[in-house]
Amino acid sequence: MARISTPGIWLPGPLNTINSTSPTSQQDIAGNPYFMGLNPGKMVVLGAAEAQNVAAPGSTLYDGSYQYVHLDSGATAAYATEGFAAYFLLDQGGPAQGTNPETAYQYFKVTTGDVANALGLNNMFCGVFINPTNRDGNDYTPTPGNWVEIFVGGGRVTVQVGAVANVALGDAVYPDSGHIGKFAGNAASSTTPIASGLGMVAGTDGNTAVAFYKDIIFHFPN
Repeated sequence: MARISTPGIWLPGPLNTINSTSPTSQQDIAGNPYFMGLNPGKMVVLGAAEAQNVAAPGSTLYDGSYQYVHLDSGATAAYATEGFAAYFLLDQGGPAQGTNPETAYQYFKVTTGDVANALGLNNMFCGVFINPTNRDGNDYTPTPGNWVEIFVGGGRVTVQVGAVANVALGDAVYPDSGHIGKFAGNAASSTTPIASGLGMVAGTDGNTAVAFYKDIIFHFPN
């Protein structure tokens, strides 16, 4: 049984296909949420077999922690898919990023690498998107403005490898300087400690690798 922060969690489908307009993943025809155990910031901690049991057919999920978050409406859908980096969004609609009260952070909104770069949030890595673009003829790309699950550490995850540097076994693995959320490998550590994983399966430009993040990136919304 999955080790979860609150007993009785309900999933509306495979973990890496969730793309819901509801903060609880279910709602009535009037848009009122049903409270089924999944709510903003809910974290699910899974072993390898448990994760694969809740993965979409034909896809792979690994051991680790997964969290239900709100994808910012201004995010880029193509960069919110499997293996791309997710970033904290601090504010939405003002005041400027880095100025209190940082309501988007409190609400746990995440965004994509291109938006993070434009807003000066390149170091605000907070996880990895997990929804595949195409499995068994189905497109699970998240819709900006919806609620999704992301990987937040404590295990392994598939990452997209960019053109900056390939990922080798044992490399430090972190979001690259291409600023769309792909990853690079380096024998040296990342200058952004929270973003640094460990290469477990090698990967080259345009393909995927698998990285291990030993620490969970803890953040729970108001």
